[in-house]
This record gives sequence, structure tokens and C-alpha cells, in this order.
Amino acid sequence: MLDAQTEKVIGLAGQQHWHRTEQVKKGEQAQQRNKKEKESFKWQKTSEDLNEQFANTDNILHVCDRESDIYEYLDHQQSNENRFIVRANHDRKLINLNSKLHSVSKTLSPQAHYTINIAQRGGRKARKAKVALSYFEGAIGSPKRVTGSKTLTFNVIICQEIGEDSQEEKLCWYLYTNEIIENTEQARQLVRYYELRWRIEEFHKVWKTEGTEVEKLRMQTKGNMERMVVILAFVAILLMQLKELAQNQEEAKKSPGDEFFSQREWKLLWLKTEKKPLPVEVPSLHWCYYALAKLGRWYDSKRTGRVGTKAIWSGWQELMIMIDGIEIAKALPDDD
Repeated sequence: MLDAQTEKVIGLAGQQHWHRTEQVKKGEQAQQRNKKEKESFKWQKTSEDLNEQFANTDNILHVCDRESDIYEYLDHQQSNENRFIVRANHDRKLINLNSKLHSVSKTLSPQAHYTINIAQRGGRKARKAKVALSYFEGAIGSPKRVTGSKTLTFNVIICQEIGEDSQEEKLCWYLYTNEIIENTEQARQLVRYYELRWRIEEFHKVWKTEGTEVEKLRMQTKGNMERMVVILAFVAILLMQLKELAQNQEEAKKSPGDEFFSQREWKLLWLKTEKKPLPVEVPSLHWCYYALAKLGRWYDSKRTGRVGTKAIWSGWQELMIMIDGIEIAKALPDDD
């Protein structure tokens, strides 16, 4: 979960784990299966869990990628008055305009132009993209064999990259939302919320490969694996939160380290890295962050000041080993 105003990580709201035991059915066979038997039901299940968990909260906005462009899921969100932004995956027919989504996009006059930052991902380089923004009301009809509402009506936002004809893969987002759009500023804000969806990919990266490395776990039982995976998911969130706090260097230099680290943790960091008597005042969060990185064998060889998640996680493990050592030493009986 992210705070929409600060764009910082709040925590992990929900998570589902599953493994495929049989080949996924496609085509008509898949359509005839019970909705709850389909892998795609995970989107609705997560939504139901969140509704139960945050029953008294009305300011949650579900932001989903193309995999969630499923009529049943959209219907569920509309019927339960859940706020959502879903990136379209299918070129659906808009029955109120009697044309398909992609065709409609070619006839629209942009209501705004601006620049957004495209994050690096895989082999794609980070860049700035000039985009044209359009929005309108759209309605789609129910597919065959799908129960529920016969039609769904919501706002459609189209964000398309313009210029740079040499660009191999231009940005083009078709977004469905039941949020109210009265002006371009509101539409831009909703696009920004979708831009932030990449943070879940960052979480998966920290959790699976670059931080806690759950993909390397080897356990003797499924139960042990599941428990460890869940624990490390919350650790990955903590690593992301620490990184966010430290990235604002000016603020981190003013903030005391005990805003994140316990008294024992920052004192051990000091004694291990500085090898001097403890200071009178708590060192800054900025200092604690880099001390933890050094404990994880980080060295700023490129003089960028950037610390990788692996170094932070390695430093944290070293720190926990030292704390465990203190607890074990305390438990030892005194020698005669």
C-alpha cells in the first residue's frame, strides 16, 4: 500500500500464494469453469479481503495492471462501490460509442499535454516521455456466459506518448476508472496513481531477488516455505521504507536514527563501524543508513552514494547476528 499524497510505502495490505498444479485451460473451456476456480479470481479475492480488512475505510483506491482487465472483476468493483483504476488489456467495444477502444482513441483531440518519467525496467532505459491525455465516459457489454451486470459504465483515460517516431515501444495506457473526472488535473492525478503501480514491481524485486531473495529459499516442507516467504515479505517492506527515508538526504540528516532503529541497534552500529565511545546524541538516520550499508560490505566505489538493497539486507542480517550474540551471552551462566 502507498500513501497517495506522500507516495511512500505504508505496508503490505494483502498477498496470495499459489502454484499451478495443472495446465491452465484456455478458450471456451476456461469460460465454462466456475469463476472461483479460475486463476484470475485472485483479483476479486484480494478485493474482498481488503474490504473485510478495511471495512470502515473509504479512501482506498485499487490500482491494477492489464492482467485484471476481466469483466467479472470490473463488475465486482462497480457493484461493491470499490474505487479502482484498471489498465485495459483488451480492445473492447464501447457500446455507447459503437466503436472499439483503440479506434476511439485515434479520433480524440487531446485535452492536455505534459511530460512523465518512465522508470527503467529490464532492458528498457529510463526516460522522459511527452504524452497526450484524453478522457471520456465509456460503456462495455458483458461477454457470453458471464453472469452479473449486462453493461458497465465508467470513465476511460487514454495517455499516449507523442513524438519520437524512432522510439520502438511508445507508451500507451488505456485506463478504466470509476473515479470522478471533472477536469484535466483530476485525470492527470489518476494517471499518476497508475504510474505508482510500478512500486509493486519494486517490492517483488526487493522480496524475490535483490533483497531478501526468497527465490533462493530451499525448505523441506511447504509449510515452512510459506511461513518464511510471508515473514520475508514484511522484511522487504521494511527495507523499502528505510530506503525511502534515507533517499531524502537533507531530511534524513535532520532525523534521529531512533526513528527507525532501536537503541540497541544504532549503538551496535556505532560501536562496530566507528569503533569509538557512544555519542551523547543519537546519530542521524542518514548516518545509520550508511553505517548499515558498510556493515553489509558496501563500498562507494563509483562515488554515487547509492546503496543497493542487497547491501542493506546483508548489513541488517549482520546486525541481527550481533544482537542474537548479545542475547546468547546474557543467557550464559557466570563463570565461577
